[in-house]
Amino acid sequence: MVLPIGDSNPVRRRPVLLWLLVLANLGVFLLVQFPATGCAELHLVYRFGAIPQELTTLTPLPPGALEQLLGECAADAPDKNVPLSLFTSLFLHGSLGHLLGNLLYLVVFGNNVEDRLGHARFLLFTTVGAVAATLAYVAVRPDSTAPLIGFSGAVSAVLGAYLILYPRARVLAIAPFPLYLVALVLPGVRIVRWLVFFAVVVLPAWLLLGAWFLLQFATPDTPGGDQIAYQAHIGGFLAGIVLLLVLDAWRSRHHRDPFHTPRRGRRHR
Repeated sequence: MVLPIGDSNPVRRRPVLLWLLVLANLGVFLLVQFPATGCAELHLVYRFGAIPQELTTLTPLPPGALEQLLGECAADAPDKNVPLSLFTSLFLHGSLGHLLGNLLYLVVFGNNVEDRLGHARFLLFTTVGAVAATLAYVAVRPDSTAPLIGFSGAVSAVLGAYLILYPRARVLAIAPFPLYLVALVLPGVRIVRWLVFFAVVVLPAWLLLGAWFLLQFATPDTPGGDQIAYQAHIGGFLAGIVLLLVLDAWRSRHHRDPFHTPRRGRRHR
């Protein structure tokens, strides 16, 4: 797995919304999720997680399915607003690693997307992308009772948009051995620091993000109460691409400059 740690794209304005989203995710995990244990933790994930079967029927789980999900904690399960769970589920994470992985990708790639779209559009873009990611999984597994949680769908939409906006941007990443050896044979990839067991490499965004997208198909689907399914990653990524192209088509029809201008040799600003 290649882990991005930065890119070569400067920004013209501060990514205010991005950092507010980072703080919101950190705050919910540290102040709400981390202290919760036992039934309180199960109730939290159930109440605010997005459950495909509930979203398909727009009603909470029936008693039998609820008991299967929560066990002895089902007796005093909290009430739930099913449509609202599409949004509340975004701010819960199954583990610290799950949270930090999402936030790393968001910080590396999200600042340029917010810079290009503007603050308000970026917030709307990530929200719609996240909802589309969840609904993509619901479409594939409508009978699943496993709660989906995490900001992964929104991050995936950001990655899709970044791929269209900055395909040739240079991304700094950490690659483990022997994966970093591809830098010796692939054009456009080079090692900038070699540390035996891993190396810091520079590679084009299209290669890193394209490989990330393909990896979602190759990784086994292991959804659970503290995970988001890979179909949601795929749905969010595709939603990000489609949303950006739709925005550009609308702007072109209204004689406004598109966010993405496909010109050969374009420089990133």
